[in-house]
Amino acid sequence: MAIRTPLQKDEIRLLRLSLDKAVPNSQPVITFEQVSLSDPDFPSFVALSYVWGDLEDTLPLRVSGEVIPATRNLHVILQCLSSANFDQLLWVDALCINQNDLLERAAQVALMGGIYSRASYVLAFLSPLSEPFDLGLDFLQEAARDSELHYEPSLSPHISVNGLTASSESLRESLISFFAVPWWTRVWTVQEYALAAKVIFQCGNRQMEGGIVLTAFRNLATHERKCCWAARRAADGNARGFLDYPSEANNGLTLFKATLRINNLNCIVNAEEFGVQDLLGATSLFRTRQCSDPRDRVFGMLGLYLKDDNLQKMLPTDYTISTGLLYRNLAMAAIESSQTLDVLSHVLHRPSIHKRTPGLPSWVPDWDALMDDDYHLMYQERTDKLRHFSASKDLKPKWILRDSGLVMTHGFQFAKIAATAPGYPEPGSTTGGKQLLEKWRQLSGLPREPIASPNGDSDESKQEWAFQRSLCGNVTLSQWADHSCDHTAAYNTWHSWFTHPEPASLPEDARSTAREFDFLVQIASLGRCFFVTEAGDMAFGPESAQAGDGVFIIPGGRVPYVLRKVDTSDGLEGQAQVYEFVGDAIVDCAMVGEKVEGSPLFQDMGII
Repeated sequence: MAIRTPLQKDEIRLLRLSLDKAVPNSQPVITFEQVSLSDPDFPSFVALSYVWGDLEDTLPLRVSGEVIPATRNLHVILQCLSSANFDQLLWVDALCINQNDLLERAAQVALMGGIYSRASYVLAFLSPLSEPFDLGLDFLQEAARDSELHYEPSLSPHISVNGLTASSESLRESLISFFAVPWWTRVWTVQEYALAAKVIFQCGNRQMEGGIVLTAFRNLATHERKCCWAARRAADGNARGFLDYPSEANNGLTLFKATLRINNLNCIVNAEEFGVQDLLGATSLFRTRQCSDPRDRVFGMLGLYLKDDNLQKMLPTDYTISTGLLYRNLAMAAIESSQTLDVLSHVLHRPSIHKRTPGLPSWVPDWDALMDDDYHLMYQERTDKLRHFSASKDLKPKWILRDSGLVMTHGFQFAKIAATAPGYPEPGSTTGGKQLLEKWRQLSGLPREPIASPNGDSDESKQEWAFQRSLCGNVTLSQWADHSCDHTAAYNTWHSWFTHPEPASLPEDARSTAREFDFLVQIASLGRCFFVTEAGDMAFGPESAQAGDGVFIIPGGRVPYVLRKVDTSDGLEGQAQVYEFVGDAIVDCAMVGEKVEGSPLFQDMGII
């Protein structure tokens, strides 16, 4: 059996496919060609972007005399390509990289950014079948062709395919199926798509350029914002509709969530426009994607071209270290690179999140944890708004790591949690809006009904205004920013909608305003808890926060943090108090440096 020749520093392997059609059901003939990236005559090639499939389901594949186990999914793809007379050089990670050689694997992974960007195009092979996706692909073609076409069938002109509209089940199922294939859920395909000079999607014998898919999405997104949101409005007035009908054939995926998958790729391709500045932002954006090796959640993002690449340079691709150590290294590097504690806002301690990396310190995010799409969307929106805050002003972090994973820092406790209440109702929850809002207002010391004008000088008016700010996470939309009365009017409209037994009876313009306000409330409170401090300040914080937990300002933190005392101080200088990190919080009157004015006394402490 031949052995692959070791690669030099700038070399890669390419594949050439051929098929003996004179022999029925013959396997493709595959040969290696070893080339140097620095060669001025470097050949044109295509990079394959695909999903490996079940790693336990492999078949032998003969390449240049060497038998290499390859997944059944890759066998099918190569058979399809060779049968279609694919005659270009091809780069396939599973074959062109010796997966059993950890050093070669690390070196080649580090080159993958250059490989995908130098390919003449990236072939994203989604399925050997075309028929299930034909209607959906035709719909995308139409959406990209004419930006004036609505997807809401009650508006004209609207998209129609063979007489079917987006509300038609068969067309909707086909479109969902396109975005439901595993390619859209894997970590490595992000880099492969983002770095490509050109992407071609292939389903069976059907191909579509990636630019068409992206243009279609952008046109649809514009219509969703401006005119077609009725597609997400159910009879109860809530933001649901045929875009949110679950597809039984695709594990309950909805059309809205399906198109979010191309939205995230759009964000990374236009990283600066959408505020994805560094490795931390990219890793969090694709946190719900999957990979066979949890270390690839980090390594799979290293090749991206981001505005701030300092963090990428600090984390070499190294498959000899554990997942837990890699995630800890990422957290430390993020703090050092940014001189902020932004990484702490990616720590998610909540019961519904299934953590899979054992032994992590409480302050290190588990990037391999499982979470649902609804929570991930709101978490992304919430962390994106960190840049608006400066709780510790311009103080720089002091974050000293011990071998045990404990860090020494210093902080200032400005509040203690007095009471908590649940956050925004989860999808499918039986908790009523009226019941929940009454609980929030009760904890805040406010009457059930909002004060008509919270702009007065009375304590109750000030508390009412603080409550309305807090519900939106201390941010507002531009159309309400100039006058507090505009924000209050929007709050009153939302209050009526959120507590109304029949929201559909409200005027359509009121429901539109309520929808915009409600999105801000969800960002601040979905998967979180509402709490008040002993001093009466209102906040949204981690779902696991409890009465008695401390609320701290820590240098480098844009937001306050909730910490819980741990009964140990063994081995710490000066017997400093030790805490467990619970999560970040948005606390009224503590977001732009109010609590650090006058140079409060910061105390040394440890966080395990």
